[in-house]
Amino acid sequence: MSMAVSRDLWPDAEPLVSIVIARFDDAGHLLHGNAGLRRLHNDASINLWQLVTRPSRDSVMQALPDAAGRLYSGLLTVSNRSASMVTLRGSLVLDDGQIWLIAGYDMDEFEALSAALLALNDELSGACRALARSKRELELREQQIRVLSLTDALTGVGNRRRLDEALVSEAARASRYDQPLALLILDIDHFKRVNDTWGHDTGDRVLKETGTMLLASLRESDIATRMGGEEFVVLLPATGVNQALASAERLREALGAHDFNLPSRVTASFGVACLEPGESGPALLARADGALYTAKQQGRNRVVAAAPAVASAAGNTAGTLHIKEIS
Repeated sequence: MSMAVSRDLWPDAEPLVSIVIARFDDAGHLLHGNAGLRRLHNDASINLWQLVTRPSRDSVMQALPDAAGRLYSGLLTVSNRSASMVTLRGSLVLDDGQIWLIAGYDMDEFEALSAALLALNDELSGACRALARSKRELELREQQIRVLSLTDALTGVGNRRRLDEALVSEAARASRYDQPLALLILDIDHFKRVNDTWGHDTGDRVLKETGTMLLASLRESDIATRMGGEEFVVLLPATGVNQALASAERLREALGAHDFNLPSRVTASFGVACLEPGESGPALLARADGALYTAKQQGRNRVVAAAPAVASAAGNTAGTLHIKEIS
């Protein structure tokens, strides 16, 4: 093992030089390398022309050897184990069809360079880790911003933009995989009376508690949104009409039984529709809205299923199914 000697402690010492001796076949495959080569590069499969980058292979192989067999003599640029480049002084010698590399380098300089490269690698690794952390934090902030941009600030459910996006994406998904998609729309009954009688703060509290109830009662795959005012829309993927009607009925009963801390109970009317072949998301919403209008016409606090799209086009906007009132 070679050890560099400090010139400060031994100022008259000659530089400690490591000698590189390596032998390659005519294709450049390593046949033998001494300890000096292994300090530079410990890859036993290294090719001469991977090791030596300057002079180029072409310039060396086209040169005529001198009387001593030297193909090249002078500065050699070689790669080391850190994948960086160092400069040696030496020769490439042709002997009996084999190429010898004979060169030397200053050990003090080499070790100082190696230490500097290690420090730079550590610094680069630290910078890469910091960059990765910053990227993750940025992605998290972007995700949070997107969630906020799609969330109704008062109720915590999705906003109208979230509803518009979900109508398109969920309708496309249901059509692609031939799965049912149900939509229910609910409107809090006589909500204007709540605002006029007990104030907008109370009205906001009713909306907020309604949103909380929706989020707590739905599946993870369901999408609850506020369309505006006192109207909420819920998308129910992979849900048929009977399941959707049952879900709407449970929500209607839960709202009617919930203690909003008001003198009278709060109820809601519901319209339910299921996606039909070739129907768009907005068209599905329109049919459910027609069913909601029918529920209000029939006395509120009830669930009404939309008629099929063909019947709707003929003027029959909703069929009364699974209707139940709380007296």
